Amino acid sequence: MIYIQPSAYLMAAALVLLLPPDWLLSAFFAALFHEFGHLAAIYMAGVQVNSVAIGFFGAQIHTGPLEKRAEFLCSVAGPAASLMLLSLCRICPKIALCALVQGMFNLLPVYPMDGGRMLHCLLRRLFPRRADGIMRMVEYLILCGILVLALSWLICRKDGVLPVLICAPVFSRLLAAKIPCKSS
Repeated sequence: MIYIQPSAYLMAAALVLLLPPDWLLSAFFAALFHEFGHLAAIYMAGVQVNSVAIGFFGAQIHTGPLEKRAEFLCSVAGPAASLMLLSLCRICPKIALCALVQGMFNLLPVYPMDGGRMLHCLLRRLFPRRADGIMRMVEYLILCGILVLALSWLICRKDGVLPVLICAPVFSRLLAAKIPCKSS
């Protein structure tokens, strides 16, 4: 079941207003390919997909329980699919650029993004009892660094609030307190 949250329509409207059609289609194709990478890995792991929710901050795939190794591999699959699209840089440079940006953004070590899931899986393996605490500390350091960069860009370049708004999906993680776990 695919759920489209009302906030997704708001994001779609903003993107339609901000991006030319060719860039919009390129970003959409890159995002779709990224999510299909996740879905292919989930399918190969033999795990059932319960739903896909599309919202303001992108897509979330809701599955049954995943073992630690499968969760790690499913998290890697999205950015790997995005980076595979770099092979199209001579044919479709806009798709390749959108895929690169999406893939790199998703590798940020902030939960629930792919990089955060990967780091959390590794931390659970290395430090089972302290994984959540270490993960929160890493997240806050990364998010504070991004906030400082966005604010300094805002102040030094005088580009308006766009740098801060671009970072809004990452900032929303500061409000969350718990790192959910799908592993069995």
